[in-house]
Amino acid sequence: VLGVVFLWGYASVYSVHPEERSVELLFGQEYRTGDPGLHFAPWPIVGAEIVQTTTERVTEVGTGRSALDTGLMLTRDEAVVDIEFQVVWNVANPAFYLFNLADPANTVRAVAESAMRDIIARSELSPILNTDRGTIASELRAAVQGTLDTYEAGINVIRINFDRADPPREVIDSFREVQA
Repeated sequence: VLGVVFLWGYASVYSVHPEERSVELLFGQEYRTGDPGLHFAPWPIVGAEIVQTTTERVTEVGTGRSALDTGLMLTRDEAVVDIEFQVVWNVANPAFYLFNLADPANTVRAVAESAMRDIIARSELSPILNTDRGTIASELRAAVQGTLDTYEAGINVIRINFDRADPPREVIDSFREVQA
């Protein structure tokens, strides 16, 4: 009996590190969110899911690593620009993060790409290539965060790293000749 009680107690105690938060589930439903430290959740009635909350996660868009991940976008002046950027994010609300999105990383990617396409479609080519990168990044951050907030995703967008904005590879040499 003591062995069974010890095993039950061992299965019911869990630890949450400082960079994590836990979501306790009472019969599979969200019960409460746990802070760092040692917690008791009487197994099998209460279970716990632990989520890294302070870890910065990076979602890259426009890298061209797959056929669907192209950074080619059309500007207002009907020019094509090849854009590559990163969305740096972390988890703000672990319960929302766990239960409101099936695939958070791909959701962030889709929302960021859609918002960037909208911003680029309203912009001219020359400012995108030269002076407006900071403005575009801050506008993109606000748009992505706003959309994720409406989804109740539990995600906080920390920053946008605007890596590259160039003419497409096929015409970049000709574009540089015209600029020179």
